[in-house]
Amino acid sequence: MKQAQSMRGTSRPILLATALVVVLGAALAFLLIQPQSTDLVLYCGVDQDQSQPMVSRFEEAEGLKVEYHGESEAFRSVGLPKRLLREKDNPIADVYWSNEIMHMIDLVEAGVIDPLPEGLAERFPPEWRDPRGRFVQFGARARIILVNEDMLPDRADHPTRIKDLIDPRWAERGLLPVMAAPLTGTTYTHAVAWFTRDEADARAFYEDAATAMNEGRLKVVSSNGQVMSAVRDSTNKIAFGLTDTDDAYIAIQAMAEGGAKVRVIYPDQGEGEVGTLLIPNTAGVVKGTKRTEAATTFLKWLTSEGVARELAAGLSAQIPVRAEIKGLPEHVKRPPDDFRATPVDWYAVGQNVNRWHDMLT
Repeated sequence: MKQAQSMRGTSRPILLATALVVVLGAALAFLLIQPQSTDLVLYCGVDQDQSQPMVSRFEEAEGLKVEYHGESEAFRSVGLPKRLLREKDNPIADVYWSNEIMHMIDLVEAGVIDPLPEGLAERFPPEWRDPRGRFVQFGARARIILVNEDMLPDRADHPTRIKDLIDPRWAERGLLPVMAAPLTGTTYTHAVAWFTRDEADARAFYEDAATAMNEGRLKVVSSNGQVMSAVRDSTNKIAFGLTDTDDAYIAIQAMAEGGAKVRVIYPDQGEGEVGTLLIPNTAGVVKGTKRTEAATTFLKWLTSEGVARELAAGLSAQIPVRAEIKGLPEHVKRPPDDFRATPVDWYAVGQNVNRWHDMLT
């Protein structure tokens, strides 16, 4: 009995010491695996394969650590804006970089975005400045028609207007146009901009498009990337489709590897027509941030001439909005020299962000 008591008395300090070592070890491991201190929290709605490498180069250039938050393609134009609205009273992000201006407008109206740091807006021509001074507009994508020239070899026969998507003459020739359902991303932004400008005209087009889809005269897919893939596949009789310049560039690159011959058309350029819609990237400072200096540094870097050229030369083939940006790739066209852009009141569009969604669905 005494021996057992003695053993128990001896083991208790050993057990306590062992437990202490385990706790300290776990605490040390926890500290060691913690990320480096963050200088900036970025919410980014741009494709991660395009934006994250750029953010890494910013970190190297400026010596600042960025905590990057992206989102999947399916929720890119919805997830982060909703998160920013939820966090309005206790913001986590310092900067929001969006590729859908309509949602940036919505956040400005909700009081989520602070005024721009001084000197940023002045980098841009007046027509590309936010009238309320809350965000910058830079690299843009154009809503274009991508034509399969194997299907339509005669350029005189090519579509020139978006409304050519619903022309029955293609079906009479055994060909199909293709577009993405206007429910997310740039297809939805495009639809809302059209409805805001001319509701009757937009309603007539989308109702006719639904009829053409139901009659098998128009193929409707879920994304602009699928539009591009359908157009460059000559086996499925897709003659052309409505997509963005960044997706079109993928098809252009594929031509060099034996892909279908494709051509980009900037639509609605005729007399009295509205021009081609451009949807710019936007970026702004989240209201309530305490890292204003780092946020300013990031925005200045993001809107620099070097980054503008990088965005134009990269996978997204983004269109610079400043005339002084030179040395662009041949496939990157920009207004007013190469095409006429649609004038847009983005604040009016942003106020209608949800107005026609159920009808379009």
